[in-house]
Amino acid sequence: MTTEPRGLHAPFSAAVLRAIPMGALLVGDDGRVVAANPQFTEVCGLHGVDTSTGAPADPIADAVTRLLPERDAAALRSLRGQFVRKAELRLRDGRTLRRSRQPIDAGERHLGVLWLVEDVTEQRRYEADLHRHIDTLGDLARDRAEFAARTSHELRTPLATVLTFCELLSDPAGGALDEAQRAYLDTIRRAATRMQDMADGLLHRYAEAASGAPPSFAPLDPGRLLTRLVHDITPWATRDGVFVALDLPGGGPPPLTGDADQLERALTSLLDNAVKFTPAGGTVTVTARPCDGPGADEAPAPPGWRITIADSGIGIPKEFQEEVFTEFVRAPNARRGGYPGTGLGLSVVRDAVRLHSGTVAVHSDEGHGTSVEVWLPLGGPPGTGPA
Repeated sequence: MTTEPRGLHAPFSAAVLRAIPMGALLVGDDGRVVAANPQFTEVCGLHGVDTSTGAPADPIADAVTRLLPERDAAALRSLRGQFVRKAELRLRDGRTLRRSRQPIDAGERHLGVLWLVEDVTEQRRYEADLHRHIDTLGDLARDRAEFAARTSHELRTPLATVLTFCELLSDPAGGALDEAQRAYLDTIRRAATRMQDMADGLLHRYAEAASGAPPSFAPLDPGRLLTRLVHDITPWATRDGVFVALDLPGGGPPPLTGDADQLERALTSLLDNAVKFTPAGGTVTVTARPCDGPGADEAPAPPGWRITIADSGIGIPKEFQEEVFTEFVRAPNARRGGYPGTGLGLSVVRDAVRLHSGTVAVHSDEGHGTSVEVWLPLGGPPGTGPA
């Protein structure tokens, strides 16, 4: 006749344990089994071991210990009598069991211990595979970055040579060029300049990532920065027949705390894209205004700057408007149209905006232009603004 520990009702406990999806064993304070579910026997491989109500628990623990490699079994035996709440056990057959031990108390009175056992072999195998894949992807990313940096560096010398000879050929001292020759030379110069800009962008992006140098935040005037960038791009836009308009607020708007180099690269990328993807006769409009931020839920929206660069170009298909922020991704209409580019421009924008704790959004319809809206907080990311 079996005895039932006081305070633990065996039939009720057995019914509860059967509803638990993992292996479960309830042991009373007298060291005897109160109840065990079939999953416990199955997971632990305890066929032939008595797990019925009233059976002693020590033979069950010994049977589980025998499933372990000798070194682990010895370590487990050395812990007998010590309370180890959770552990993972690697069995001789290669499986991994996760075991947890939970005391059952009623006030000051100790009633017993609940053991839970789960086979996590597939989960651990999946995690190991995932870590291997992550390591492989990391290696591939480093290889890609190294290749891109090396390639862009190797491209700069021949491109500089091409541009130098363009300048020499355009020098009247070497003889006057007719209109067709000047047009050919201008085409070569523009193509080489774009290639050089792409090579410089690749080199700078990966060199900066490799250096790990921290950003340098300081007050800056977004209006002055945009004025200079628009001035720099206007000759190129004019040659392509694209009109660039700049709309800035008057009256000394507040400065912005930011990394000038990062913001210049991001805004230059947006301007380059806007001009590049706008056909002759089109327009690019740059607007900047101090404003409140987007705000999250009921949180107050901090003040900032909203910069919008809108064009009347080829647009971005709806299904690609999130994907274009990924490195080396280009919209299919850009590839079909033969527009030059690496697919890095918008990823540069995304990273710079994130660095400043801002937001960036694209609004576009294919064939009807694109508007990119950047919002940047006045004080920069947390901890960088004025005290």
